[in-house]
Amino acid sequence: MTPPRNRSTLAAVAVLSLALAACGTRVDHDTIVRAAAGNGSGATGAGTGSTLPGADGSADGATGDGTADESGGAATATAEEDQQGESGARSGGSATSGSSGGGGQGRRGGPIVIGSVGTYSGPGGVAFAQGPRALQAWAAATNAKGGINGRRVQVIVMDDGADAAKGRSHVQELVEERNAVAIVASFTTTHTLAAWKSYVEKKKVPVVGGDCSTTLWSNSPMMFSQCPASATAMDGLVNIGAKYGKGKKIGGLICTESDACSHAGNHVFGDGRAAERFGLDPVYQAKISITQPDYTAECIQARNAGVELLMVTGDPNTVARVASSCRRQNFTPQFLQPGATVAADSAAKPGLSNVLASMPVFPFAGTSSSAISEFNAAWKKYGGGKAAGPAAAQGWASAKVFEKAARGAGDISRAGLAKELYTFRGERFGGLTVPLGYVAGKGTTDSKCTFYMRGSGGKWAAPVGERAVCW
Repeated sequence: MTPPRNRSTLAAVAVLSLALAACGTRVDHDTIVRAAAGNGSGATGAGTGSTLPGADGSADGATGDGTADESGGAATATAEEDQQGESGARSGGSATSGSSGGGGQGRRGGPIVIGSVGTYSGPGGVAFAQGPRALQAWAAATNAKGGINGRRVQVIVMDDGADAAKGRSHVQELVEERNAVAIVASFTTTHTLAAWKSYVEKKKVPVVGGDCSTTLWSNSPMMFSQCPASATAMDGLVNIGAKYGKGKKIGGLICTESDACSHAGNHVFGDGRAAERFGLDPVYQAKISITQPDYTAECIQARNAGVELLMVTGDPNTVARVASSCRRQNFTPQFLQPGATVAADSAAKPGLSNVLASMPVFPFAGTSSSAISEFNAAWKKYGGGKAAGPAAAQGWASAKVFEKAARGAGDISRAGLAKELYTFRGERFGGLTVPLGYVAGKGTTDSKCTFYMRGSGGKWAAPVGERAVCW
């Protein structure tokens, strides 16, 4: 998929790899906080990298700020740490002074350096930025408890601006200059990921989790997804509609801005025949643009076709506008949505009160197992003050996959991490993921499971908790 370039609107998001084609620049700490909090201002910063206070090695991330590196270096240290010379650097300095070469293994007792490369500025940042924010929150919470095997975690976040060349450059910097042992929770577009996939394979750098909708996650020996395969995720959506939906007649509004939208529509309504395979009756499909101010005509057509379940491939704002347009026509189908096409507040939007959504990782709201409670506590303290959404859950799940590998590895190096990841079979990380496994030379094994959320009383509910719905 090649998204349109230099667009000023959000083309689509995450699970579908819909085109996040906003212009981007290098991102600073405040930009990530604003984007993760849902501020669509698209503010940009000069620094290459950023860390949440505490995510770079401080014991308590509640105070201090990462210092943006005006010369293009990574911002990694709190002011106190910079004075102590523990791990970070100011303008022009290395973000990984405690690391050395040798396959990305830091010195004994030095920080464990990991990086996230993705589309984190501009309108695209609103959709994706909670992913690296959750990674930073995990690092801050982990460091506050003593780190991993006595070593602190240092997170470097880099914005690719949906630019493939920039994404490749950032990954190379992380690997060759910052000595990162892994790329973790990278939320980026398919064309950008494709630009550096062969590089990490050649360098044998583990890539652990991120925007897992693209098929690139399922055919690489160095890419370890925290989610089921993209086609499986769409099957899971239709399965949820068939099991828990109010009606069997399904319709779809498919955005034209991205090939991924077309692929999703084709999987459900076309050659993939997912709707029919799971017992639904596809009665209507139409193409839309996410730039449309109104969807009245499509809503009337869907109503006349008898649609009871309506799937919209687009960003959360598009889904909300469709629901509003349909409601004005007294047409209130139940919306059936891939997780990343909704947001933390979608269930409170007019016409979406009973929305159904599939999630590739644990529900971001509505349940509280011990593993999810850990996420909730870290997000409350370090998440920027806004409710968590789908990307936050995916970022946290990515971090926990990395954490388990790091704690179990004999040495926390690229090779050691990959070796440990290849031992995983049917892992669920306390209910945060579907059963996951990784095979040496092949990558992630698929799992025919998903998670389930629904709107209830203006809020999100998780009717079956952290239990995965499998078929």
